[in-house]
Amino acid sequence: MNQAVPLAAIAASLITAQPLVDADVLEPSVQNEVDHALSVAPTNAPPSVLAQDGAFATNGMSRTDIAIKLVSLQDKEGRWMDGTNDVTKAVVDLLKEL
Repeated sequence: MNQAVPLAAIAASLITAQPLVDADVLEPSVQNEVDHALSVAPTNAPPSVLAQDGAFATNGMSRTDIAIKLVSLQDKEGRWMDGTNDVTKAVVDLLKEL
């Protein structure tokens, strides 16, 4: 009977340790960060297009990874810049799709 308790504890820890997260579904904390980034983004950004390579490349990434990457690239003014090009409009559109 003494062995049953430790085995049950190990089994419970293994069951709870299984990852149940789908990287293509934003967790509430990530969604909150996306919502905040969108709320501080300027609404007067010029039309723009994101290059398929470089700092804003997202090919093959999960939605969660895209969200984290793009939110982290937002500047203190709420814009996304690719060099001297303001790509805020394109990033906002992409984040809204997530």
